[in-house]
Amino acid sequence: MKIISSEQVEAACRQIAQTIRAHTPKDYRLVAVSRGGLMPTALVAHYLNYKDILFIRLSSYSEDKERSEIIDTTTDKIPDTPNTYIIDDICDSGETLLYLRQKYPHAKIYTLINKNPHIKPDFAPITEPQDLWINFPWEPEDRE
Repeated sequence: MKIISSEQVEAACRQIAQTIRAHTPKDYRLVAVSRGGLMPTALVAHYLNYKDILFIRLSSYSEDKERSEIIDTTTDKIPDTPNTYIIDDICDSGETLLYLRQKYPHAKIYTLINKNPHIKPDFAPITEPQDLWINFPWEPEDRE
């Protein structure tokens, strides 16, 4: 298990915000993937002084942490444009990313961490090995 520090999260979110600012016209959307993308998207929004976050509500783990099908309960209308930035915490198996790419083929998908060498987000400031369990500062340390 590796614990990602608050400082690492903040630096990664700053990089995401700088990338969005450098490559995007005024009209863009920030979209958080609930639950993992909530904290990173909030930080990115603060760095960009952005106030209207949209939410994608996905679940891909069952109660016993085994993978299950992706369940989408999104109610926000998410625009599928190159100026839509979908933010999640991690790309692990890549299932969520593949689902998002299929549903929103024009949107950009950013994650704090990429662990998948074959399925990559459009931008991920941190890369870690696929077999490493990651804990974020907002998660309990004993979660595995």
